[in-house]
Amino acid sequence: MAYAANVRDGTRVYFEDEGGDGAPVVLCGGLLDSVDDLRESEIARRLPSEEFRVVYLDHRGLGRSDKPHDAAAYAMPRRVADAIAVLDQLGIGRAHFVGRSWGGRLCFGVGEHAPERVRALVIGGNQPYGWPDTSLARVVTDALAAGADGGGMEPLVRGFQEFWGVEFPDAQRARWLANDPVALQAAWSAAREEGAISADLGRWQVPCLIFIGAGDADFLEGARRAVREIPRAELLVLEEADHYAAHMSQDEVVLDAVLRTLRRY
Repeated sequence: MAYAANVRDGTRVYFEDEGGDGAPVVLCGGLLDSVDDLRESEIARRLPSEEFRVVYLDHRGLGRSDKPHDAAAYAMPRRVADAIAVLDQLGIGRAHFVGRSWGGRLCFGVGEHAPERVRALVIGGNQPYGWPDTSLARVVTDALAAGADGGGMEPLVRGFQEFWGVEFPDAQRARWLANDPVALQAAWSAAREEGAISADLGRWQVPCLIFIGAGDADFLEGARRAVREIPRAELLVLEEADHYAAHMSQDEVVLDAVLRTLRRY
């Protein structure tokens, strides 16, 4: 198993590297997504190995990465430093970053704090401003509080299923239930309190593709605003998708747009 150590605080971050000579692509999943979940994603399956060197990353707080219980450990500069530590260990100067939901938030952080390491950002279902207070946010807050008080991950996994009206596959559900609710509550608290990722998106020169569901009440307006402010940003709105459906999308329009962006830069 491969780990990189964050130079800021020593936190170990788990990653898997497919290797090869292609353009590096770092995949970052949602709040509960481990490397195994990323490997099952449609985007990962569509990246040709002769074109792209895919690197899978476990966020701090989940999967095989270290799981600090202090909210301060999840400040965005530290999370960005996790991703950069992986690049440094692999000897990669610049990479594409593809993130969905929680991973999309991290991609905005990379664009702000380490733009010199970026080829292009592909962000599904998130925005770079303060975290909105919505029904979904309250579900996560309440479920993680219940989990940290002894309920484990079951309240959050059940809450997601009920909110979106879906039934997660058994293997995925088992992986999600194995996470640490105290660590994830700390991570979530940090994100809710951090405010905007950048004070001036207008100075960014990083190419960005943001894709989002038209029914994503949490992040749609923020995504629209971000595309107006980021000079080299493009927005793709999926008209019949909510947050979950968009960032788990197998839509050919999304996959084509992702590949087009990665190939262009």
